[in-house]
Formats: sequence, C-alpha cells, structure tokens
Amino acid sequence: MGDVLMPAITTQDELRLTSHPLQRAGAYAIAVLARAGHPEAVTGDQFQQVVDLMISDLVAASTVVKGSSGWYLKGVSYTLWPNCALHYKSKCTPEGITAWRTAPPVEKWPDAPCSLCGRPACAWYGNVDVPLGASVEHRNTTAPDHHGTPLCFPCVSSFHALPYAFTAGGGLLQGVHSWDEKFMARATRSAVSDNRRNMTVRGDLKRGGGAFTVEFAALRALRWWDRRITAGVQSIQFSNSTRDMKFQVENMDQTLAEWLRSTASDSVRRTGFRYLAQSQASAKVPGLRMLARRAFNHPEQIPSRATGRLRDQITETGRIPAAVPHLAPLVRTYLTEVLHVLEKDVGHVTTVARRIADVVTADDDKRLKKFVVATRRPNDLKSWLRSEIANWARTRPADVANAPFISVPQWRTLFDSGNSSWSARELLFVAVFEELCARGATVQATDEITTDDDFKTLDTNDQEES
Repeated sequence: MGDVLMPAITTQDELRLTSHPLQRAGAYAIAVLARAGHPEAVTGDQFQQVVDLMISDLVAASTVVKGSSGWYLKGVSYTLWPNCALHYKSKCTPEGITAWRTAPPVEKWPDAPCSLCGRPACAWYGNVDVPLGASVEHRNTTAPDHHGTPLCFPCVSSFHALPYAFTAGGGLLQGVHSWDEKFMARATRSAVSDNRRNMTVRGDLKRGGGAFTVEFAALRALRWWDRRITAGVQSIQFSNSTRDMKFQVENMDQTLAEWLRSTASDSVRRTGFRYLAQSQASAKVPGLRMLARRAFNHPEQIPSRATGRLRDQITETGRIPAAVPHLAPLVRTYLTEVLHVLEKDVGHVTTVARRIADVVTADDDKRLKKFVVATRRPNDLKSWLRSEIANWARTRPADVANAPFISVPQWRTLFDSGNSSWSARELLFVAVFEELCARGATVQATDEITTDDDFKTLDTNDQEES
C-alpha cells in the first residue's frame, strides 16, 4: 500500500477547496493565517507553519483558568471538539496536543480516499475533529470496518481551523460563507482578525456583539465589498457539543446580496439606506440588526416595513417626511431588483401613480392622507380607487378626456395577480411619492435619522495588510 500512496504523500500539505462549507471556511482561515491570497496558493511550508501555530495556540490555552484572558480557545473546544485532548488531564500536555494535531505515520493510513477531496486519507475521524460527524464508536452509519470518516490531513486541518473563521458565543459558533471566492476570502480575513483578538483578550464565551451578530457581520462585509458579488451569502451557526448538536444555515440570494452592496457603492442609494435601516428597528433591536436579520429570513418584509413607517408618519402629520425623496426610490429598486417586479407591471403601476398624483395634489392634505390610509389594506385601496374613478369621470381635464383613471390591466396588476400584486401595491405607494416629489411637493424640513453604534463600524474596512 505504501508504494501506491507514495506519489500522493506530497499532497498532504496542499489545501483544496471542497463542497463542504465548514471545510471551506477553515481552509480560507488557514490561507489568512499563512498570508496567502487563496487556500490553494498556500505552500507546503506555509501550511505546516499554520498547523504549528494552531498547536501553539492550543498549548497556550490549555493551562488558562476559566474566565481569564486567553480562555476563549479552550472554551471553544467544548463546543467544537468534544472529548478532545484538552479535556483530559493525561492528554492536556504539549505532547498530547501535538499528537492529536499530527498526521499518523503513512503505514497506519487507511486504504481509503478522503471523503471530501478524494486524496488518500491519513486516518478515520469522528466528531472530535469533524463538526456534526458521527462518533468513531458508533459505526452503524458507516461501512463495516470504517471507524468514522476518512479524511486527508489538509481537510481535517481545515476543520481544526474553524475557531479562526467562526466566532463563538452563546454556546454556538457562527460565521459567514459564500461561493464567491474573493468575497469569501475577504470576509474570512476580517473574522480571523477578530477571533485572534478574542483568543488573547476574551475570558468567556458569552454572546457579544449585539443581536443577530452573524447576520450583521455578513451585512458589514457586503457593505464595503467594492465589486459585484457573484453568489449568495450564508450565515451558519452550529454546535458540535455531544449534549446539544445544532446546525442552522440562513441563505441570502445573490440579487439581495448585490443590492445591499450597492447601497454603499452608489452615492444616490447611500442616504436612502440610512432611512431604510431606521425603518426596520423594533422596540428592542436597532434598525441595522433587524435589517440584517430580515435579509436572511424574511426579505419580503424589508420594503413593507419601510413603507409602513412612511404611512405612519404621513398619517400622523399629514405631511411628506424628508425621508421620502431618498427612501422611495430605494424601495423601488428593492422591489424591481430583488423581488423582481416585472417591467410591464412597473409600467402599469407608474401610470396609475401619475394619475393618483394628479388628484392628490389638486386638493388639500386631507386627500393625500386618505390615500395613504387606504393603502394599508387592499380592500380599502379598492374602495378609494373606485371613488376616484367616479370623480375622474366627472371632472377629468379635457386633454385627457379619453384616458381612464385606471385601466383593466392596471387594476389586475394591483389586485388580481396573486403574490405579485402585493409587490405592485408597495411599488404604487412609493411611485406616488416619487412623482409628488418630482413635481415639487413640499417635504418636512428635517427628519431625524437614528444613528446607533452599529453605523460607526458598518462601513469600516478593517482589512489587514497581507
């Protein structure tokens, strides 16, 4: 067997990216620690240096008293590596830790390929090393004589690097993943910087960083990214604890990720984004955090929260808030670019919005307020439109004598097109106010934008020199 494997031994210090998100995250962390631009650019010497660094970090953490600075990595071990060498007095020595993190001699390798990359495996591994893997003692999930999962040394080392890529808190590890390789490299670089700091400063694993930390980290990474993102983004949270294993993945598709990125790179959208974030806030969670949360879980709620806030402000004051000229165009782009309102529907809605702007500007503020209130419920909007259809038939100007207030196709777009009608009605609301502002409607002179601590770090580019 040794002669067969000899040509492949040299590949045991070469990283390869696989289809496993956690392996990929760890591989990118190794690349960051090696100061390489990509996992597959890590040289054999650099790979071994990083393995040695990870061992030395474990050795340093092994003697730290719980709650003291430097405990962080050992605390992570209970969530990530149950029953590892750090947890047994006889093995929690520099020699024991090094033995755990060293590939076995070639003559002990199993005659099996790595289950992730196909190279010769150097050992069988279980959940002590592989998150959410089966224990090597429980063989009912593997073929006869397979004592766990066969992995090569670079792949298992990628799993060992997860504390550098994922942040611990509240009994979970959490981090960002994407199939956009360049974005993934930059997001991991930021995470490694933060986690290396945790390993020297933090004394416990209490959840920190505010609500929805991983979602906010993804939003932050997107906001400074200066090129088009080519894939969606995932937030991953998991625990490998034998007492309470968990694995949760939240997905943000590519169109939403790109739209969020554009709110920082496009100067026109940048101001509107602050108003958008403000509109997402709940009683207990700041707007940016809720925006990040909804982007991963309920992206359809983002525009409705924004328009809902405008409705409340207009209903209360009877005036157009200063946010409208900035927020209304931004919501329009969200509906068209993210929720994919069809071009023909955009045309129908825009035409109706112009007609509505004709009538609400021809009267006092009460008429505008009635329209805003009517947009809260589809049936109320129908009733308001029917009333205006009748008024239009009696009073429409001579130059539009043959033009209906709303046509049958336009009505169907707003009310009879299934789920897409909801987006069309949201678009109608913002389109009316875009039109009013374009016609010179008076807006409130000031409109406070709530600025919390999150905004201070959101667009900070903390990229380290490599």
